[in-house]
Amino acid sequence: MKKNIILVGCGNIGSRHLQALVKLPLIVNIHIVEKKKKSKNIAISRLNELKFNKKNHQIFWYNSIEQISKIADLVIISTLSEGRVDLIQNLLKKKNKRFLIEKPVCQSKQEYTNLLKQMKLFNATGWVNTNRRYFESYRKIKHELRNSKFFNINVLCKSVGLGTNAIHFLDLFSWFTNDYKIKLNGDFLIPKLFNNKRGKQFQEFYGTVVGSVENNSSLILTFLPSNIESIFIVISTDTSNYIIDELNQKIFKIGITNKKFKFVNQYASNLTTSIVNDILIKNTSFLPKLAESYEAHIELFRIFNLHIKKQLKRDVSLCPIT
Repeated sequence: MKKNIILVGCGNIGSRHLQALVKLPLIVNIHIVEKKKKSKNIAISRLNELKFNKKNHQIFWYNSIEQISKIADLVIISTLSEGRVDLIQNLLKKKNKRFLIEKPVCQSKQEYTNLLKQMKLFNATGWVNTNRRYFESYRKIKHELRNSKFFNINVLCKSVGLGTNAIHFLDLFSWFTNDYKIKLNGDFLIPKLFNNKRGKQFQEFYGTVVGSVENNSSLILTFLPSNIESIFIVISTDTSNYIIDELNQKIFKIGITNKKFKFVNQYASNLTTSIVNDILIKNTSFLPKLAESYEAHIELFRIFNLHIKKQLKRDVSLCPIT
């Protein structure tokens, strides 16, 4: 049976989703909402890099969701976080029931709480695209550490910012510990606000964030501004220790005997194929549902807004991250 997928937003991330959608082993109509000509041209250019069955994967372009009459089997939201909840509410009213949502989901606790209420009201399901859960390397490590009683995870990133990327590692921590009630401390952020390349209305953050859950597992995220990008993750437990160098694709297991493995870095242009296929065929996903990602989001909003207040001496209602 032919499936209908709505992709809202086809910029940098959305165009990678599009590359993944045409790899689906299904017959699909892909309805893309993107009003920016530049984004559309980039998406078409990236699509032209691939060979795919155009009979099985038909693509339709729109300037707004109002132009779409179809009810989707899945809606992918890859717009900026600003105004995203209103957008999803409009799609719910058009009887769409399943959503794959980019992160961060929105910009405030109030928005997130409202979104959860609306999803429940319309009997809809949303998954948050913190997609490291689909990395085969992390899945193998999680399986090997399944009997661990506690986790200490340290992340060191250079070049990329906390506002844009922290949620990925908060989710990785929650997934490994099976505990979503994380509490964060943002006292060690660099006392400055940084520009965000995605727009003047957004901010970026650097420094250290510390997190913990009730079983004394802990998370330390240190993100530093740099011209050289690096991503290191150290996972320490009562059973084993791992050092992951994501960009150089290496894993070191430290213990009685030391071992070295290859880390396979996976990208949205392929990962989304597996994610969407799971949702369409099995109605499930390894990704967290909206309610599971709630605590991590509102803690980020809290510490970032407090940091902004310290710098600007005023309160903010919407956390300016995307």
